[in-house]
Amino acid sequence: MVSKLEVIGSRITNRMLGRNKDYGGILTEVTGAQGSSKTGALLSFSTHTMRLHPKEKIFWREQYDAPLQIFKLGNGNFHFLVQKESKVVFRDRDNRLKHIKLPNVSYFESIPVYKEGLDKDGKKILDHTKPDFDDLWKKAIPGKVNVVFFGNPNEWMDFIHRLRNVGEWTNVFIDEMADICPAVNSDSLYKRIRDFAGDLGAVRRCMINVMYNTQTAQDVDWKIRKKVMLKIFLPGAITDTASRVTQRAIDNLKRDTIRGNEAYLDMGGEFGKIQFTNIFRPNPKYHIEAHVDV
Repeated sequence: MVSKLEVIGSRITNRMLGRNKDYGGILTEVTGAQGSSKTGALLSFSTHTMRLHPKEKIFWREQYDAPLQIFKLGNGNFHFLVQKESKVVFRDRDNRLKHIKLPNVSYFESIPVYKEGLDKDGKKILDHTKPDFDDLWKKAIPGKVNVVFFGNPNEWMDFIHRLRNVGEWTNVFIDEMADICPAVNSDSLYKRIRDFAGDLGAVRRCMINVMYNTQTAQDVDWKIRKKVMLKIFLPGAITDTASRVTQRAIDNLKRDTIRGNEAYLDMGGEFGKIQFTNIFRPNPKYHIEAHVDV
């Protein structure tokens, strides 16, 4: 017999995966202990998005210097996009970090940013480069998970800002938001995160769905967490004081290596329960990582 919590959980999930301009997009936070399938939750929702909305573009953020989790989706479901001149390379962790070339990689342009003034030869002085987000958007493939690598992971904040002006349903999955918006920050990063929080507050009106995970919510800057609309608690998560889901309830969530772990969903004070039935196990053929070769 289906419980009331499962009915509500199904309703919230359908709201996430549905497309209604009156409701708009959702900013979702997934938390849980190590090994509780936080990345698996992102993979699961990205899979459903590909199936239900094959004309939409999906963007995925991977961690550097760690095995790429996206290989768990299976070849043909993802596409790598690397910023030119970013010095991002791929390495084989099973072969002494040897540099390798992957077949499904495209490169998007960088835009030069110059210092004020000229050098002694009257030429512009290059300060740095920034991603060409328009070229990135153009090269992203609908119906696949586009795994994007910037030279600087903080560029994700500017990219989502750019997505606000796209005008169509777009999806962003961020593995480990604490790498981008850490709780401890200062100066220019503080200001950048402050502006980014404003962008995340507008995702609902701009038809953008953003889902991120983190082991502990408190690892992410509080200005970001204030904008979260939906919280998903996996086993081992530490409840937020603003949530109606109790720590005792989270501690009683079941782990199942065959059917998938249970999770609580809290959206605007309404909470339900789901169980992840898609199990994404490591692909033994691919033990590849991305690395910025500075």
